[in-house]
Amino acid sequence: MDRSFRPTARLHDGRDYSRVFNRQQKSAGAHVVVLLRSRDPGKQRATSPCGRLGIMVSTKAVASAVRRHQLKRWVRELFRLRLATLVSGFDMVVLFRRDLPADGHKLLDAEITEQATRALTALPQGSGGRRGKRPERAGSKP
Repeated sequence: MDRSFRPTARLHDGRDYSRVFNRQQKSAGAHVVVLLRSRDPGKQRATSPCGRLGIMVSTKAVASAVRRHQLKRWVRELFRLRLATLVSGFDMVVLFRRDLPADGHKLLDAEITEQATRALTALPQGSGGRRGKRPERAGSKP
């Protein structure tokens, strides 16, 4: 057995994804959006040994199931070979905006790597979601 092989740690359940979505460092490109969240929120740079990866490819972005799975496998391999050391101590989610050309794997590698390095330097953002306090209506009684 090859000892250099290490399985990629993945985000599995909704809670893992929600943590990343609720407070993330974000960078967006033409084809993908990369979200990062430190696994140790008290520190600027986490010291956890390995990063975890989550990939979301919607049917709206990529219609073919075969193509969606190809993209996921490609991103997992990129993460295992190049990005795991770059984002160690972070949870990383890759969201696909649209499909690439069939021969666009080099473009995908370059874009994800660039967006991951940009997201590392970005400030953490809260979610712009619906949770939280409602704004006060004008003329309403307390």
